[in-house]
Amino acid sequence: MASIVKLPSEVVQVVPGATATVPVTIRNTGTVVDQFTIEILGEAAAWATVQPPTLSLFPGAEGQTVVTFAPPRLASVPAGTIVFGIRAASHEDPSGSTVEEGNLAVAAFADTFAELLPRTSTGSRAATHSLALDNRGNAAVNATVAGTDPDKLLDIGVRPPGLVVGPGAAAFASVRVAPRKRFWRGQPKTRPFKLQVETADGAPITLDGTMLQQAMLPGWLGRALLACLALLLIAALLWFGLLQPAIKTSAEQALADAGYTPHPAGATATPTATPAATPVSTSTSTPGPTPGPTLGPTPSSSPLSPFAGTPLNGRLIANGKSTTGPVASGKVLYITDLVFENPNGLSGSATLQLSKGLVIAYLQLENYRDLDYHYVTPIVIKSGDALTFTANCTPTLPCNPSVFYSGFTIP
Repeated sequence: MASIVKLPSEVVQVVPGATATVPVTIRNTGTVVDQFTIEILGEAAAWATVQPPTLSLFPGAEGQTVVTFAPPRLASVPAGTIVFGIRAASHEDPSGSTVEEGNLAVAAFADTFAELLPRTSTGSRAATHSLALDNRGNAAVNATVAGTDPDKLLDIGVRPPGLVVGPGAAAFASVRVAPRKRFWRGQPKTRPFKLQVETADGAPITLDGTMLQQAMLPGWLGRALLACLALLLIAALLWFGLLQPAIKTSAEQALADAGYTPHPAGATATPTATPAATPVSTSTSTPGPTPGPTLGPTPSSSPLSPFAGTPLNGRLIANGKSTTGPVASGKVLYITDLVFENPNGLSGSATLQLSKGLVIAYLQLENYRDLDYHYVTPIVIKSGDALTFTANCTPTLPCNPSVFYSGFTIP
């Protein structure tokens, strides 16, 4: 053995985003002047620096170097104990290199983000929101979600009420809001509510939401009824003014051609004999009745019924190539909200496009952590097409930028 490596403590405490320094003593146990190169081994080597990196020592002499650990504040840096090694490589006797082991205790940190989509919903009986919970910390988050209504006018249900989210991951819950009292007619009424997200390691997160309660009878119903009455009136005028007289005249003409004499109302019509012509040959022919006109049914029309879209939302994570899958046949997807997330603050680029090649958004990752887009005119994705989200990250840490999309589909 050409050297001895000594650490002041077997455990080194460090907080992600901060630094921890450790003095290391190297002793030359050889018989000649030797130069030692100090290296850090293990997973912690990516966050460690050594100053100075080499020591020249006389036989029996000791020297000291300082090792600094600086793990980044990222979800990819796990909380817990990481074993590392410090190797003193001898220049004169490579086989006599020494390795001393230590433990790096990485502290946990919490960074939780929550968002309610959409913030405002509409409905007469109930409405649905989606809660997105992102864990940007380096330890799992156990969160509970509860809804409160300051005016006691709403029933709020959250499924599931508890969420467990791993480091760098996201989870979702469905929030259903239903008014306790309904009304049949009138202007929409605003019903505010709050969601409380409680975690064991962080401060509570409060989200504000609103339900716009609509009347049970839609506003277009009165106009539709008036339109139906107008159509019925027009149909009656056409029937009594044009069609019925024409049918009566045609029927009377058909009876006259058949040899019937019209009688007063209530009398039974009998055929009237016509004088027979004097035959001029051995065969006679009597003209038969002429068939009357054939009348078909009168076409009718009715107002079209309105359709309601089906809410749809989801998340694409770009740890590779992420896609929604093609829109079902006969349906159209309308995207109204996009929320781009870059929780690790990576550099590079991200692209959101349709599978048929149309680019919707091209972003530089270093320009944002959170980026929201809300469209007044929705993005239209037709049947057979799909959303595709890809990213190229620098450095090549776990490439996990994501995009949350929200919208609705219609047949």
